[in-house]
Amino acid sequence: MNHNENNPNTPPGKGRLHFNDRDKKLLLILFAAIAFYFVIAKFSALRSFFNTVFLVLRPLLVGFAMAFLMNPMMRFMERHIGSFLEKKRGKRIGEKGQKFIRVLTVILSAAILIGLIAAFLSFVVPQFYDAVQNLAEHLEEKIVGVIDWADDLTGHQFAQAMEDAKNSDRIKEFIANAKSWITAYLKVDLNDSQSIAAIATTLGTDAIMVLVNVLVGLFLAIYMLLCKERYTGHIKRFLYAALKTEHANIALEIGRKAKEIFYGFIIGKMIDSAIIGVICFFSMLIMRMPYPILCSFVVGVTNIIPVFGPYIGATPTVILLFVTDPPKGIIFLIYILILQQIDGNLIGPKILGDSTGISSFWVIIAVVVGGSLFGFMGMLIGVPTLALLLYIVDKVTELRARKKHLPALPEEYIEIDHIEAQSGQVVYQGEEKGDACMDPDEKS
Repeated sequence: MNHNENNPNTPPGKGRLHFNDRDKKLLLILFAAIAFYFVIAKFSALRSFFNTVFLVLRPLLVGFAMAFLMNPMMRFMERHIGSFLEKKRGKRIGEKGQKFIRVLTVILSAAILIGLIAAFLSFVVPQFYDAVQNLAEHLEEKIVGVIDWADDLTGHQFAQAMEDAKNSDRIKEFIANAKSWITAYLKVDLNDSQSIAAIATTLGTDAIMVLVNVLVGLFLAIYMLLCKERYTGHIKRFLYAALKTEHANIALEIGRKAKEIFYGFIIGKMIDSAIIGVICFFSMLIMRMPYPILCSFVVGVTNIIPVFGPYIGATPTVILLFVTDPPKGIIFLIYILILQQIDGNLIGPKILGDSTGISSFWVIIAVVVGGSLFGFMGMLIGVPTLALLLYIVDKVTELRARKKHLPALPEEYIEIDHIEAQSGQVVYQGEEKGDACMDPDEKS
């Protein structure tokens, strides 16, 4: 780092600080170290800040999410309706016709999305409430039933121990401890009417806010989809005006890759999970198992989470069925294991393909880190987010390698021993230094 003294004879621009490449790298490392320290030291404050920002922007984020889900439906209907009308009329649709089709398909997409949400509220929520209420009111009876089943299964060899287990106070003690843990976790006293009223008020307020956010998000999603080409044009103009042409091209390429990864993974996972949920529902009906809607919904939703989702969904559903009917709980556990194998080896690969392009190792890391930081949503978007970051790192590394006239692909480095610093000559494993400098024709 150097600078010129401030005097009248200094040429214009010579009085400013000048940084060579080494200085720039040192400053970059220094700023990165300061930023890393700040993130670690102030992690809780940053998390609180982002939570506040999330609450403020929640309607907008809901709108983006709804537009993200509605866009594939809109494009599908737009393509087929437009093709049908063109064939029927025998000529291309004009601008007014395209606008009409866009409005129609956006409204239909919104209606389908709202219909799915309404179906969830109508079918799943009441059954979930009934299951929880039934389990809470008859938990002691269900535990006794499990003990009786175990006694029958063992041929009454441990009849006295089983009878002591039923008649002891351990069951009541277990239920009381579970109730105490739940009330402590929810911070509510079930014997205090004021506490229950406060919880009910809070839940009611939250429900109203969710409804408001959904309605506002729906209008935002409709407006975004109606004008999405115009917004795309504004974004491209801004990129080319603010950045160098080369950098703007790279930014657009990254944007297209992000769209490909996120749509391919999230929409594919949702379709895959819906198929698994439907198969599970009809299978439970055939096997005459209780709570088919609730269990199928839990299995389908948790299946969206890569790697750990099937196990997360299987645990509560198997427990619920086991305490209700132990043999059916065991049968359901075996069935879920078979269904997940079919999904992991047949249905999932057919739908998802290689949408992310990352290995199972990175998938596990993305799920664990995303879930630790952002819960369920972190588990869902962690994989495509990490896939996009790895894609960006790979592209930047490839560009820098090409500029330095080095091999661009990682496969080309497997057999490399080192690269000569002065000449840039590549030396492969097992080669002598002199051989590396020889002409390839001379080696042969």
